[in-house]
Order: sequence, then structure tokens, then C-alpha cells
Amino acid sequence: MPASNLLSLEENCHVPRAQDRGDVFLSVPAKNAAARAISSSAYGIVTDPKIYITPKLLSAYVNIHSSLNRPQSLPEVFQLYASKPFPKPKTSPLQFTTPNPNKPTAHIPMSVADTALSAAIRTKDLSLCFDIINHSVCTRAFQYHKLLRRAFIPISGAVLAPFAIYKLALELSGHLSNMDAAVATDVLFAGILAYVGFTATIGVVAVTTSNDQMDRVTWASGTPLRERWMREEERMLIDRVAGAWGFPQRSKRGEEEGADWEALREWIGMRALILDRTELMDGME
Repeated sequence: MPASNLLSLEENCHVPRAQDRGDVFLSVPAKNAAARAISSSAYGIVTDPKIYITPKLLSAYVNIHSSLNRPQSLPEVFQLYASKPFPKPKTSPLQFTTPNPNKPTAHIPMSVADTALSAAIRTKDLSLCFDIINHSVCTRAFQYHKLLRRAFIPISGAVLAPFAIYKLALELSGHLSNMDAAVATDVLFAGILAYVGFTATIGVVAVTTSNDQMDRVTWASGTPLRERWMREEERMLIDRVAGAWGFPQRSKRGEEEGADWEALREWIGMRALILDRTELMDGME
């Protein structure tokens, strides 16, 4: 195709400009002013005494400030979500009830905490990351919620298992003709209970000592298995912070330095955790 034809095609092809599409491009000061206005309005809503902070409202607030890269108010809002007095319905003048901040329903959902921490990491504010972790996955409400949601059924099964096993042993003893029924019941009950107990114990140990998900932050020696399981989400978020502040190359791990890195290492060490355990680093096995 001749070059003149290509030029004529380019001239005839009309690409709509920003003005034709109706797009509006804001200057940097205008964008900052709009972000401040949106952030201030959202903050005013959640801090209004007459407004009850629901999980959906909390999630929306965190998503808005994460999009705006303004996560500085998130730890305060997390505290408000758990402890803010809520208005009693059908009261005049308006009366308020002070909630229990440790109840399971006052926990910060893991997805919300993860979004908030991602925003704090993008702003490179280490103290803000600490505050978000402390006011989300480190609270009693979060631990109680995890205990009810993930441990209630196994604990109930452990409590009811001896009764079910005894019933099973009683039924099986009726099929044995070479042993007294009472003795057979006791033997079967002890054997089945021991098998179930040993198997469950191995499963619990396997779950609480698994470390495939760990990257740079691991548990200190001697940390109880129960505590490891209860605080795994805390360790996981701290691991993300360590990964964001350290070198991404595995070969350079352990060479980090600076005030922030030392503060992070000290903060991690105070929580029964270890940053960059020597025997787990490359070449140190």
C-alpha cells in the first residue's frame, strides 16, 4: 500500500479526544482536595453518635480509604466499631448502650483487616501497620470469634465422642461369643477411644505445627500450640509487613538495615515471633 494511502487512512480515522468523550481530568491539587472531602465525609458518618457502624459500613469505609490511599484513620475506626455506644431504638431523648468490645460479633473480619493492611503498606507507614494489626486480629473479639467458628464443632465432637464410642462398643460386644459382654464392652471402648484420641492428637499437632505458609516470620521455640493456632492470622499479617519492608530477593534476606527494620524486628520479637530464623534461611540449613 502506498504511503499516501496510509496517511489518508490516518487522517480519516477520527480518534475522539478527551473533550469529545466528556472526560474530566483533574489537577493533582484538585484530586487531593476531592480525596480529602470524601475522606472527611466518610469519617463524619462513622463518628456520628447517632449512626451504628454495621459490618457493611465498616467494609465500605475501609474500601473507600484504601482506594484513596488514606488509611491513617482506620485503627481509630476499628476501635469505634468494637466500642462505640449505639442508640437504643424508640427512646426519646435518645439513649445509648455501651457494647462489650470483647464479644465475638465485635471482631474485625479478616478480609477487612487485610485490605486495611494493604493500604498501610502502600503508604509505607510502619507504625500504622502495627496499629492496624493490633486493633484487628489481636483483639479478644477476633480470637473468640475464631474459637466459636472453627473450634466449636471439633470441641463438641471431642466431648460427645466418648458417649458415641461407648454406644458403639456396647453394640459390638453383643456379637462376641468368646468373651463376657461387660468385659468385651470395656475392652472395645478403651481400644476405640485410644485409637480416636491418638489420631485426633496427631491431627491437632499437624495443624498447629504446619509452617508451609510461613515466609519470614516464624514462631519462637516454646510457643504453645494453642497460642500458635489462635494467633496464626496475626503472624500471617506480620509476615506480610516483613515481606513488604525487606528485600524481595531471597538471596538478600538478612541484609536489611535501618531504623524501621530494627523497630520491626524488635516489635516482632516481643510477640513470641522470630524474624528470619537462621536455620530456615537459604544456605543455612
